[in-house]
Amino acid sequence: MTYVCNFVYTNSSSSAVLLVLEPWAEEVLLASGVAAKVTGEGSLVGSTFELEQLDGRLIVYA
Repeated sequence: MTYVCNFVYTNSSSSAVLLVLEPWAEEVLLASGVAAKVTGEGSLVGSTFELEQLDGRLIVYA
């Protein structure tokens, strides 16, 4: 069985934010006012994302 976890992040700041997807080190630059939907699939019940917000970046650990 596959479980899905997702969330939507909206950059409501006045400047761009770097969205970093770990452990793949993929980076997406989100302009002010832009939203991104992050979706993950896994085989473990209760699988979640861990988020870390730093100045100018949001790191998503899957």
